[in-house]
Amino acid sequence: MENYDGILKMCKKGPSRSDPLSSMVPAAYMALTHATELQSRGFTRLGFEFGDPTTPWDLDVYTRNADGGIDYGYQLKNVLSAKKVLKNAESSAGQLDYELMRQGVAILDVHHSISTLKSRVFGAMEELAEESGVTFLLRFEDGAIKIPADGPVYP
Repeated sequence: MENYDGILKMCKKGPSRSDPLSSMVPAAYMALTHATELQSRGFTRLGFEFGDPTTPWDLDVYTRNADGGIDYGYQLKNVLSAKKVLKNAESSAGQLDYELMRQGVAILDVHHSISTLKSRVFGAMEELAEESGVTFLLRFEDGAIKIPADGPVYP
């Protein structure tokens, strides 16, 4: 896998004494878990962390098509509050703005009940999905929502 060593280095970036809440381990875990799911679905041309500080886009996990181009790009977010779903979705859409890619997918793990998603946030997310072309998969503690409902998540 491309940049596999980079994801392993993220695992080494645990919390520091000066900032015990900062750690790259959850992000690395999410990326490795998603890559494992893609592999179990038969996708083998995978990579991690596509992008650099000079570009607005940042793909946590990606698949490549037969000609080597980026096919699907994934942005993974750990969302601790349902109030931050829209902010994280907007951030993800910006990071997935890579026009040479066929499809962008943002997967947000929301650590609340699905009932905490307000209808106005759901409406704003529908608009964001339409404008950006990104599919949003919101995984709550008690269920999941895909926006748009027919949006692709896997190649």
